[in-house]
This record gives sequence, C-alpha cells and structure tokens, in this order.
Amino acid sequence: MYLLDEFGDMIADQGRFGAYAKAIGRAVRPGDVVVDVGCGPGIFALLACRAGAKRVYAIDAGDVLPLARQLAAANGFTDRMVFLHADSRQLTLPERANVLVSDIRGALPLFAEALPSIEDARNRFLAEGGILIPQRDTIYATVLETPDYYDRRTSPWKNPGGLDLHSALSLVLNGVYKVRSQPQQLLTDPQMFCTLDYTHPFSSRAAADFCFCITRSGLGHGITLWFETQLFEDIGFSTAPGSLGTVYGQGFLPWLEPVPLAAGQHVEIALHADPVGGDYIWRWDTKIAAFNGQPERVFHQSTFEGAQFSSEALRRRSVDHVPILSEAGEAERWLLQAMDGATPLREIAEAAAQKFPKVFRRPEDALRRASLLAERFSR
Repeated sequence: MYLLDEFGDMIADQGRFGAYAKAIGRAVRPGDVVVDVGCGPGIFALLACRAGAKRVYAIDAGDVLPLARQLAAANGFTDRMVFLHADSRQLTLPERANVLVSDIRGALPLFAEALPSIEDARNRFLAEGGILIPQRDTIYATVLETPDYYDRRTSPWKNPGGLDLHSALSLVLNGVYKVRSQPQQLLTDPQMFCTLDYTHPFSSRAAADFCFCITRSGLGHGITLWFETQLFEDIGFSTAPGSLGTVYGQGFLPWLEPVPLAAGQHVEIALHADPVGGDYIWRWDTKIAAFNGQPERVFHQSTFEGAQFSSEALRRRSVDHVPILSEAGEAERWLLQAMDGATPLREIAEAAAQKFPKVFRRPEDALRRASLLAERFSR
C-alpha cells in the first residue's frame, strides 16, 4: 500500500499526471460511466467527473478511500462517485463502463497482480467498444553503468568491521531494484523486451533473447528496463532514463560483479519474467563475449535465488504437502467461524482468549487479531 507522500509524488509527476489528465479529458464523454481501478485518493476519478462522467466507480483495496471521499466532496462530485473498498476482482458492478482507467504499475508494468487485475476489469467491467487507459505499455531493456548505485547495494556486505558477510551478496545480487539513471549511463542501444496490449487478451509472462552490442567502453553493472505507454490515441509518456520527474524510475537487474566492456563487444541476455504467487520471478542469463584478451563471462541469475526461503517454508508450499493446522491456525479458523453476523467482536475476542490461552495471552491480543480478520473478510 502507498503512503500519502507517495501519492503526492505521483500527482507531482507532471509527465504522468499531465498525460493521464489529457487522456481522461479526451476519452470521457458527458454521461459516460467510468471505472477507476486502484484509484488511491481518487484523482483520476475526479478528472473523469470534471470531463462529464455521470458516474465513476472508484475502487481501491487500501485505506486511502476516506481521503478520496473528502476530495470528492471538496470538488462537488460526491453524487457522481461510488467508492468501493475491495480488490476489483472480487467485485460485481451493476453496469458496464464506457472508460476503464488504471495505473497499478510498479517501476514496470510487470508488477504484483496488476496485469490479471487489468484483464479481469476489461472483461467484466468494460462495455463493448469501451476505452481503456492505458491502452498499451512497451518495455525496453539495455545494459547499464551505475557504479554508485551498485556500490551502495553491495558495500555493506563486504567485510564491515572485519566480519565476513559475503554470503549475503548472492541474495542482494539476485534481486530486482528501482533506479533512476541518465542516458549517458547506457552502454548499448535499447531493445524491446515486450509489448502489453491491454485492449486484447495478453499474457502476464514475458521473455526475450537479446544480443546487445556495446556502443562505448564502460563498466557494466547489469540490465535496466523501463516502459513507454500509450494512454489513449497519441497521448502517452516514457519512463526512460533521463525522463524528468518520473515517479516510476527504471527497473534494475544487477550482475554478480561489474564487468569492463569495450565498444563493439557483444552481450547476450535471456530475460524472463514469470508471475508466481502474486509476484514475479525474474530470470536473467547473461553471456559476455571474450574481447581484447578478456575471457568470456557467464552469469545465471534469478530473483528466486535471492528470495529468503527456508527449506521448511518451501516444503509447506509444495503441491504434495498435506497441511495440518497449528494451534494458531485453529484459533484463526475459530475466530472466522465465530463471526456469525450476530456476535460483536468484543465477545468473540473474550471467548477466543479463553479457548486458546497459548495463542492469545490477553483478550486484547485476541481482539487485535479478530479485528484484522474482520477488516479483511467481513462485510
């Protein structure tokens, strides 16, 4: 979930905000129904109302909707906005929309469960012939030189105070990060990784094989990725290195070590992004050709290698594992079953504390857990 200052950064990003405002203003017609998926404080929903929408469904699973309601009232749009606190995939709307708006990306569109949410909303919420904003995202990749960022990530694990912490480096260097870079840091011409056309069925997976040719000598630290979006018709923006004010930044997949590169040298990369369990597993296999006496270098990397899973946690996630609830699990099941539509949380918590004294040392502990479950699962 985003913090309020992060929403402020999104509004202040004039490349993003200006493009969305222009696209919404052109796409929304007087009398339209609009759906804003992942609405946050409802800024796009307000823009849709200003463009003449008769009704806007503003959907968000976070805790920012009270602010969105305040902003709707301040702008005189309360009567036209319907606020829904939920995952959009768990909702059914009473009518189809003429326009569907979203910005639920991270640094890249391949982020968490954003793509399944967009496809579900298009299929179930959008009227035939309706308009999506955005319509298309295209992701690009290249080799990046970023010594300061790379050192900032790796130096804490290189023998501070004489301690050997090197085993953590393999975890750090098998991660995906957000960077802000400049065009002069790029060591190759960019190549397209994938295009996501939201107006048609699309895959949440992406893969491509690259053969980059180094355009200038430098020290390669990994791969950077960004996207260019077509919001509506000719309206869009880019998050490429050097983009002014972009809140997104660029994605970065580091190599296991910096590699000196010379102009004309070839770098082959097989890049994969696969959705797994509500997030993405990234895999990047790199082969750097021998050049001017330097030997060939080969790296095999994956964010799975950087994940901190214990063998016990992996065993419990295996498809043939037969789960048995722990006492804490039994307590949570009991709490959910006790939410019968007639009993207040205070009574449920008091009974839970008596029934599961090893799980809930005090009634306050049971009430805290019951409140969280009620917030997530109750109506």
